[in-house]
Amino acid sequence: MKQSSIGVFDSGLGGFSVVKELKKLLPNESIEYFADHGRQPYGPKEQKEIEGYVIQIIHFLLEKGIKACIIACNTATAAGLKKAKELFDIPIIGVIEPGAEAAVSTTKNGKIGLIATTFTVNSHAYHMEIKKKNPKLEIISSPCPKFTPIVELGELETEETYQFAKKYLKPVKEAQVDTLILGCTHYPFLKKVISDIMGSEVKLVNPANNSILKLRKILEEKHLLNLNKNRKEHYYTSGNPDKMKKIAKILLGSFDYEVEKVEF
Repeated sequence: MKQSSIGVFDSGLGGFSVVKELKKLLPNESIEYFADHGRQPYGPKEQKEIEGYVIQIIHFLLEKGIKACIIACNTATAAGLKKAKELFDIPIIGVIEPGAEAAVSTTKNGKIGLIATTFTVNSHAYHMEIKKKNPKLEIISSPCPKFTPIVELGELETEETYQFAKKYLKPVKEAQVDTLILGCTHYPFLKKVISDIMGSEVKLVNPANNSILKLRKILEEKHLLNLNKNRKEHYYTSGNPDKMKKIAKILLGSFDYEVEKVEF
C-alpha cells in the first residue's frame, strides 16, 4: 500500500494548485490526477448530480490503485465528501475544512472573506466549518462564476480578468476583511490579480496547503507514507487531452506528461 498513489481530482485544472502542494510536501508520493473537463463547470449544477460524479471518479481512481484521495475541488467537496466517506474505506480529504481552519487561525479582525463558485457559496459549507471553530467570526462571501473558465483558458492577468475580479471582490473589500479564502482550487492561479485588488494587508488563504498537511498526518498515522523515490504521475481527462496539456503548461510553467482521454 505504501507504493500506491494519491488520487486527486477536480472539475478541471484547478486541482493543480493542490498537486503543487502535494509535490512540495509529499515529494515521494505518486499521483493519479483526473480532470472532469467533459462535465465542467460544477458550480451551477445540482448537489445530487455532483455527488454522483464524485463517486464515479473515486471508483475510477481506485482502479488505478490509489491509497488515499483528495477531492481537489471545493464544489465537489461540499457536494460529495460526506457520501464518499460513507462509501469508501480509503482516506478521503476535502479542501473545505482545512481551508476554514487556516482562515480562523489567520484572521485578526474577525472578518473573513470567501470567494468561490455559486454552489460552494450557497452550500454554506465554509460558514458551517468556520462557525464550528469560532461562532463569533463574520463571513462575507461572493460567488465568482467567471473565474474558473478564465483559469481554464489560461487568461490569468488580462484586462478582462481584472474587471471581473474588481466586480467580484467589491463586497469582501468593502466589508474590510483581513483574510480571504480562495474557495475554489482554480483561484490560487489568480493570486496576483486578487492580491492587487485586495491589497497586501489582506491575507489570502489557499486551502491546498492545509489539505496536504492533513493528508500527510493521516498517512503517517496509518504508516502509509512512501519512502521510496520511484514515484510516477498519470493524468486523465474526460475532455480534450491536447487542450489540457496546453493550459497545464501555462499554469505550471512546464508539463511533460501525457494525458489520457477517459469516457464514462
